Amino acid sequence: IPGPQGVSRVVIAQGRVRFTQSPCRNQYCVHQGWLHHAGEVAVCLPNRVSVELLGAEKPYDSLNY
Repeated sequence: IPGPQGVSRVVIAQGRVRFTQSPCRNQYCVHQGWLHHAGEVAVCLPNRVSVELLGAEKPYDSLNY
């Protein structure tokens, strides 16, 4: 997925998704690992790329950090 800093690579397999590579410095998006529950999100803020796993029912209705 192209972003302002370069290309972020995402793998989708067996109903789950994850970042495998991104041009950002800290690699938080890559370390997030596999997303496999509806509503889970991985974000690469420096590259302005995000991935959310959609599904019929989320285990929560909002996120707060």
